[in-house]
Amino acid sequence: MMAIRLSLYFIYPLDFADLSLNETLLSLFMGLRVDIITIFTFSFLFILPLALIQNPKIRVVLGLLWSLVLITIFTIAFSDVLYYDFIHRHMSNEIFNLSNDMELMIGIATNSYLFYTIGTALFITLYFYLSQKVFSSQLTNFISGKKLLLYTLLTILILALGIRNSASRKSFGISDAFAVNKVSSGNLALNGFFTIYRSKKGVHKHNLLHLDKAITITQKALQTPNTVFSDKRYPLLREYNSTQKSKHNVVIILLESWGAEHIDGFTHYKELNVTPYFKELSSKSLKFTNFYANGYRSIFGITSLFTGITLPSGFDYLGKGLELSNLSYLGSVAKENGYSTLAMQGSNRRSYRVDAVSHLAGFDEYYGAEDMPEVESVDEGRAPHTGTYDHNLFSFYHQKLNSLKEPFLSFAFSSTNHSDFHLPSAKFERYPHDLKNYNGALNAYIYVDNAIERFMNSVKNESWFDNTIFIFTADHGSGNALNSIARKYRPDDKALPSIEHFRIPLVIYAPKIFEPKEIKTLGSHNDIFPTIVDMLGFDANITVMGNSLFDHEISKRFVYFFAGNLIGLITESGYIKYNFKDIVEKVGTAEDVESMKELLFGVDTAEAQLLQENRWAK
Repeated sequence: MMAIRLSLYFIYPLDFADLSLNETLLSLFMGLRVDIITIFTFSFLFILPLALIQNPKIRVVLGLLWSLVLITIFTIAFSDVLYYDFIHRHMSNEIFNLSNDMELMIGIATNSYLFYTIGTALFITLYFYLSQKVFSSQLTNFISGKKLLLYTLLTILILALGIRNSASRKSFGISDAFAVNKVSSGNLALNGFFTIYRSKKGVHKHNLLHLDKAITITQKALQTPNTVFSDKRYPLLREYNSTQKSKHNVVIILLESWGAEHIDGFTHYKELNVTPYFKELSSKSLKFTNFYANGYRSIFGITSLFTGITLPSGFDYLGKGLELSNLSYLGSVAKENGYSTLAMQGSNRRSYRVDAVSHLAGFDEYYGAEDMPEVESVDEGRAPHTGTYDHNLFSFYHQKLNSLKEPFLSFAFSSTNHSDFHLPSAKFERYPHDLKNYNGALNAYIYVDNAIERFMNSVKNESWFDNTIFIFTADHGSGNALNSIARKYRPDDKALPSIEHFRIPLVIYAPKIFEPKEIKTLGSHNDIFPTIVDMLGFDANITVMGNSLFDHEISKRFVYFFAGNLIGLITESGYIKYNFKDIVEKVGTAEDVESMKELLFGVDTAEAQLLQENRWAK
């Protein structure tokens, strides 16, 4: 387990560069405690019987079961090191949702991670073989009598102390693993198995403030004279009154892993000329350069876009249980205002249950990869491994948009930019292609940028084009802008604060409706829903954790985000990350940090408790 932790440390050195030598050693010591807790907790039921039972047949069954448990711990902890490359934190309870995207996981395991898959399989086979040999052997010196009783009590005491690993009334938890108040310290100390089973134990107690105070703080942060809080029973429900605005069509395109740190025209690093068309398009648009994701996974981005909610830490996402509370849905509001609705994704229909989620959100038509003809030109042997290529998605999207009754609101979610980075042709591979590393990601950006260009060129002559607002954004950031491979392309760039991994582009393109402009207004996924309501003049009563990006009466904007075992808040003054015990990362003055902390506690408590009490929306 410590070897796995050290592998994490040496594979991702930039993630731990802010730790001094002393802080690194303290974090590794915390990691030792985490590993002891993990192994002792799941070994307790096997060690005691094995100390008492002599029969080799029973011992071999117990031994193999114990080996199965330990192998599971090892495999998940090792897989977590590989998974870390995608989101730069440990796995938590999202692993229980991977069954919804199992086809993609299998594809990755049998392609870019085939070496690791085979190596792990060989290790497991050897481990079980040796376990069988050890536990089936006949005992020659079995302890009994008072000595056995003494050793058994001593074993129970050691196991209990190891499992508890804390002198306080509360046992050692995820937040206790932070040797110092830095995210990097917690990431070094924790292992993936520990974070999974501890986060699965239940929803965090979102009682950082008294609910009444939390509601008051949240209302003050969200309030604007352009909407009113309309119901004491649902204290964050707001009333948007219909205005006489043109009924423009809306085309939303959610781009997989389109992190701003890689996108030309949006990156704060050296541009790599991988998205030249998107840069050109953004220069003709309302270009939002201070825009963030509310989470780190695709389904969290979809949840925020469809409902205006940041998934509270520990809650099930939309399609898995969040919908048990009444929510405001973008598609439903559009339909109530006379719009046709359509949704689709480039992955297979059931991936992350987006089919069910789209219907929940009020989209009447829904399509997945199985519905889309393959029109992309593909080199021999380059058929898509999961889902479909983005050009196939966009061509099908164009076809379906032509069939919709106007006005319409539509949504499409791309997939090609997700690892593994399978591409239809070698002509897009400017960099030495790899299915999983930074070179593969750069080539995927090149391809997706080209697919967007072909889509926009194909729709610009349609009769509905001039009356349509195109919204481009991403599901989440993508990280790795300065990893070891990327360094050779950006050798002089300095690392930015970790919050940069949450920054994504937002482009609103409508050449006949909006004049091009770069906008630095702080915003997030949660603001898209109310922005559309405002932009189209909808009549709506909705509850969202955001505001219209066109509302100039907002005094202090904020972004409330969720990152596994952390929650956080961004304002114009800085940002904080909180692990339900301490602030573990912060940027801003002491006064700003205290102000952000109170607001974070308020919005987290208000959102979570109102959802639990089903007082979020009517």
